[in-house]
Amino acid sequence: MTTPQAIAEFWKAIARCSDTLAQSSSADDPIYDKLLAQLQQIDAGLFFEFSTGSEDCELIITADGNRALFDLVEAVVSAAPQIKGWKVFALKPRLGFPETTEWEGYRVVIADVVFDPLEDGSDDFGLRLFLPAIRDEEAEKAHSALLRAIDHGLGEREFAEAVQYTEVSALEGPPEDYIPLVELENFVRWRKERRKR
Repeated sequence: MTTPQAIAEFWKAIARCSDTLAQSSSADDPIYDKLLAQLQQIDAGLFFEFSTGSEDCELIITADGNRALFDLVEAVVSAAPQIKGWKVFALKPRLGFPETTEWEGYRVVIADVVFDPLEDGSDDFGLRLFLPAIRDEEAEKAHSALLRAIDHGLGEREFAEAVQYTEVSALEGPPEDYIPLVELENFVRWRKERRKR
């Protein structure tokens, strides 16, 4: 199946199942897996998120931060038909940082998170994220939770374009020695301006 055909088939499936999806409350619903499989006929790196319960339901097509797929996401969304009761978006929008984030039962309070910018003289820019009292076995879950939070804080495109790598460590020393995670958007903006000079 060609990419345009796969895109058309995905939107046909969404249109057929839009009422059922609107009744869903989470990705645990079997309809999510069915529609995800259809979306991944276009490319295995594509995913979608949805929210229901408001006046208009929302559907977000995402590349999960993979910049190489951003143009494809835009193409998929530009081919979307009008679906009553739904708004469709390309890439996760900037929503601001949540108060907390969670991954597989591990909960992070965003106000407790600080970061140290990692720069090596190249264009690459990374973040070392510090959490108080994190154990080694919790680091992977904390990292996944924080990636979701940064997606919300910056938006998928900005996060992928501004930050090339991230790591998580236990906080040693006073948090005042570092930058609060909620200030990341301001830091990224400042860094861009500095690099233009």
